[in-house]
Formats: sequence, structure tokens, C-alpha cells
Amino acid sequence: MPISVDVRDRLVREHEEYRRLYEKHQSFEERLEKLNSRLFLSDEEKVEAITLKKYKLALKDRMAEIAKEFAQDEADRAGH
Repeated sequence: MPISVDVRDRLVREHEEYRRLYEKHQSFEERLEKLNSRLFLSDEEKVEAITLKKYKLALKDRMAEIAKEFAQDEADRAGH
């Protein structure tokens, strides 16, 4: 489940690991956009693009875990 922009922004501000992952994800996205804007990619660039996509997915998975933990903590606090 995607997280809201508000929750994402709060995590970026308050959670060091999430912020680091988010910044790295953005960096990978920018590099992929540059690669995808080219008409032709060298073999090395093709490998780089595939690798970046895999890294981005791994980062996104970890960010989702953090967001889920954050939501659970928030729900626990609200319940007590």
C-alpha cells in the first residue's frame, strides 16, 4: 500500500534511515532518467540501468517496511 505524501514527508524529516534511503532512491531515479533519455545505451549502460532498477526496488521495499512500522507505532500510541 502506498503511503501518503504527508507520511512520507514526515519520515524524511524524522527518520534518519528512511531519509537516507529516500535520497538514494531519488538519486538512482535521476540517473535512470538520464539513461532512459538516450537513444542508445552501451552494454555497460544497459547493465547499469538494470542494476539501478534492482537497487531502487530494494530501497523501496525497505522504505515500505519502515513506513509500515511507523504506521503501527502511531496506531499503538493512539490506542494507549
